[in-house]
Amino acid sequence: MPDGPDVTQMPPSVVAFDRVFELAARLGDLMERDLSERGLSTARAEVLFVLHQRGPIVQRELSQALRCTPRYVTGLIDNLEAQGWVARNPHPTDRRATLVALTEQGTAAAARMHAERQEGAAALFGDVSQVDLETFVAVLEQVLDRIDRPTPKPAP
Repeated sequence: MPDGPDVTQMPPSVVAFDRVFELAARLGDLMERDLSERGLSTARAEVLFVLHQRGPIVQRELSQALRCTPRYVTGLIDNLEAQGWVARNPHPTDRRATLVALTEQGTAAAARMHAERQEGAAALFGDVSQVDLETFVAVLEQVLDRIDRPTPKPAP
């Protein structure tokens, strides 16, 4: 008795959807496990990543970069600040604003995660041809664009 549906009988779009779903789940599990060993959640690690890329920014910009509410970012920053990953500093030109910046500990962690990201990419894709990678990325871009598009509502 087979272990599941015969993928040769499924439309290629369904097979692709299922494989992307499996990839997302596996990568998510791997990331969560690695980050939890550092005392970080995915959301907190994303804050470190954004600050590593952009440098110190105000919380409003950070919430836009993370696509979440300013209130949610405040909670993330509170936690990261308490753990020594980030610091809040006065904005040099706008006394109403506060800049969020990586601490030395946060900078070291972000640099380590950046290096591990490059190592992971090399391990997963190092032997894949450039043409195949370009095609893979192009298809992923199409899928991500579709996900970002508002879904049309059915007519009443």
